[in-house]
Amino acid sequence: MNATQYIRYIVASLLALSLLCGCKEEKEENQLTDFALRVDESVTIKLPNSTTYTLTVNNPIIDYTQAGSTLTVTAIKEGKATLTVVLDSGESRNYTFTVTANAYQIGFTIDSTPRVESWTGTSLKTEETTGLQVSYEPGLDITGSTTGNSTRSYAFLYPETGKLLRFSAEGDFTQKGTLNNGIAATRESHNDPVQYEACTVTIEKVNSEGKIWFTLQFANRSDIRIVTEVF
Repeated sequence: MNATQYIRYIVASLLALSLLCGCKEEKEENQLTDFALRVDESVTIKLPNSTTYTLTVNNPIIDYTQAGSTLTVTAIKEGKATLTVVLDSGESRNYTFTVTANAYQIGFTIDSTPRVESWTGTSLKTEETTGLQVSYEPGLDITGSTTGNSTRSYAFLYPETGKLLRFSAEGDFTQKGTLNNGIAATRESHNDPVQYEACTVTIEKVNSEGKIWFTLQFANRSDIRIVTEVF
């Protein structure tokens, strides 16, 4: 499978996942009041008609914005929360949200200390960068779908803003060389769409302890260099 075919596969997979999870999709009130979201996913809910709305939440694991009768809820971290909406009539409606880890958070370890160059314009030492989460998932591709053991996915995320860098590739990660099916996903914020780009993923160095020097080469942007420690 070449890079163009792989991108088409990824886009099709993401469309299928979007249809399954119902993210970004408006829900008619009274049809659904219990929602299962993954961290960083959002759902838009159509509220009943009211002149005013009073909103309260019992657990700050979600963020929400309300404009007229449209309520948009974004999952921030794992847990369960109930958002109560009180209408001008005095009637209240409860919406329950169960939030689980997203694919890029599976395998997250706070002890990892990779370095990222040319992503944000400065070299990031992740253990010194407040709010940056790092994950590594063997056997998962960039969509979070299960694949063979020769595929790995790495992700760097600012949960507060939604800024994201994630890439996956397939091949032998124990030696220098060029990997197959390299693809990167980037996003500037929660409000921006994820951009997918084919890239050439090259391992420049690797040692017996698991440290890897990756270079991600793109056709229309600067290369990104990632140096991982042991995960």
